[in-house]
Amino acid sequence: MRTPFMRGHTLSFTLLFLAGMCLSLAGCKGMAKGVTEAYFEAHKKEDSRKCYVRGRPFEGLEPFLAEQEGAPAASRTDRRTLKVLMVHGIGSHAPGYSTRLAENLAGTFSLTQMQERDRMFTLSSPSALPGRELGVLRVSRYTNKAGTRELVFVGELTWDPIVEKEKKSIAFDNSDEYSFRRASINNVLKTFVNDTIPDVVMYYGSSRLPIQASVQQALCWLMSKRWQDLPKEGTQYCDMMAPDFLSRIDDNYIFITHSLGSRITTDALQRITSIDDVRSSDRAKMFKKKRFTVYMLSNQLPLLQLGWDAPAVSGKIEQICRDRAPRSGERMVQELRLVAFSDPNDLMSYAITPRYLDSNVDSRLCPTLTNVILNVAEVKNLFGAGTLANPIEAHTEYENDSRVIALIARGIGNDWTAPEVQERCTWLEALPDAEDR
Repeated sequence: MRTPFMRGHTLSFTLLFLAGMCLSLAGCKGMAKGVTEAYFEAHKKEDSRKCYVRGRPFEGLEPFLAEQEGAPAASRTDRRTLKVLMVHGIGSHAPGYSTRLAENLAGTFSLTQMQERDRMFTLSSPSALPGRELGVLRVSRYTNKAGTRELVFVGELTWDPIVEKEKKSIAFDNSDEYSFRRASINNVLKTFVNDTIPDVVMYYGSSRLPIQASVQQALCWLMSKRWQDLPKEGTQYCDMMAPDFLSRIDDNYIFITHSLGSRITTDALQRITSIDDVRSSDRAKMFKKKRFTVYMLSNQLPLLQLGWDAPAVSGKIEQICRDRAPRSGERMVQELRLVAFSDPNDLMSYAITPRYLDSNVDSRLCPTLTNVILNVAEVKNLFGAGTLANPIEAHTEYENDSRVIALIARGIGNDWTAPEVQERCTWLEALPDAEDR
């Protein structure tokens, strides 16, 4: 049997190889700019990047905002709010890393006003992890001028502080004492590895529970408080045993993740719905009515499942989730929609197959699937010697791709799908088997 140590190191070597290939092919940002940028700039042409969407339809954020707009003015202060949680992946991140994504989404909906002062506080869990800081939650609020639409963008959960201290133990390797001995490109490669690969190794080791606790704390705050009731600063703890826990469960929740964040979020959702107190009759009923959507940019679920056992309940989606299913009492949520974005030239992202979903996602979450396979980075003809897409851009630029923003905002397979998606994406709807409906 493979130990967590062995699993973590197998995964780290896999990612190390991919990272090296990624940066070698990309030429690290400097080489891409120095050697090929002039050629690429000289050969600009009409945007021909491909986009294929296949799987179940999904609605995006638009219906939730439209619901707010249709609410009576008298109920505006206590209407259902749309809350978005961003969970980052590997690499160093500071609060503010998701500003571009938040502003792109806000711009799509003409949300032209933003609360001047955001909420930003440190998470903690003194009972489970005494004395341990669990990262930073930064919350921003966007509205339209009329005040009829409101997006509370929990701009980001920054869990970096959980692993930062341990990562410092190899920081010496980036110092001038060692870096000057390396070839310049190799030095950039090594710096990248030192900044990213440890995150994966530590998530599959001692940092797994603290990182999951960080997401749980973020969810606790979101599901228990209105914007005006959130702490403005300081170190804060959300008590899942408090009377007001889940008092805002009726709000609408969307998750956006990047790379490792996809695994962190699905693990945390599964964990929070398994807490004994949450599974008590009243709270379990509230969760069972919820539909959650996770938009996974540069999705890595298949890679990060390697070497790990299947969840406690797998291969039972039909028996638990279909209408009048014999095991419907085990259901944790109404539906967990997974929308996996991947660029074929992103060496660290993967599409998901329905069989993977059945075998490797807890059936009690009632998961459904849509794959978005698109070229984030443009494919170039490299001097007639082959084609090349910058894999760094393919991995990092999802949140600045207008098709990605349009899909998150307005979904696909519905009456409000964005014209850009209709024109530039090929849509193939997956029909569930009759017994699944």
